[in-house]
Amino acid sequence: MSENPNKPDFKEIAGQLGCPSGDKGLKTAESMAINNGNMITLTISELNLKPNDVVLEIGPGNGSHVIQLLKDIKYLLYYGVDISSLMISEAVKLNESFVTSGRADFSLSDGEKLNFAADFFTRIFTVNTLYFWRNPKAYAAEILRVLKPGGLFSLTFGSREFMEKLPFTQYDFQLYNQQEAEELLISSGFKIRSVNLQTEKVRSNAGMDVERDIIIINAVKPLI
Repeated sequence: MSENPNKPDFKEIAGQLGCPSGDKGLKTAESMAINNGNMITLTISELNLKPNDVVLEIGPGNGSHVIQLLKDIKYLLYYGVDISSLMISEAVKLNESFVTSGRADFSLSDGEKLNFAADFFTRIFTVNTLYFWRNPKAYAAEILRVLKPGGLFSLTFGSREFMEKLPFTQYDFQLYNQQEAEELLISSGFKIRSVNLQTEKVRSNAGMDVERDIIIINAVKPLI
């Protein structure tokens, strides 16, 4: 805990962002859903999802955005994996009707392996999880494995230059610039299709008003 009760505990904030838990985890999830909302919308737009696509989201948080996604795109099948058991239970609650109908599935992940068959998904995306990958190259290779040949993976994150200015990223965050993230994906077998750079004004999880630089890297699994 912070010695000054009025001063944010940045290490605790970092821990909750990495894996929300308890009552504070619920508040963190609500905050992330708001703060990441535009990033999620931009990323989903990059995916160009169609009916009958099978999509995986890594780190959906409480999954509050999934309801509208499944309403907008008929016959889309959605899977979400998260390392937080709290986020899985919250996402299941919020998306109960789609879970019951079989169009949405949320499962706990160890953050290292994806428990799906090879070539299972047509689209995969993740927003603001890259910083927490324990073994980045191995995990990127796992993502490649479960993506169909020709399938698209959209990786969205805040730039190193922006993120290093935030007081909580000194704790357990691995930061990346565009080149470093591209090199990670290429070294794991992906081919970069496009990069979308955006800037937005947002209130950070530490309660600061900031201008965030967003990087969306769209990478494909080669057909051969």
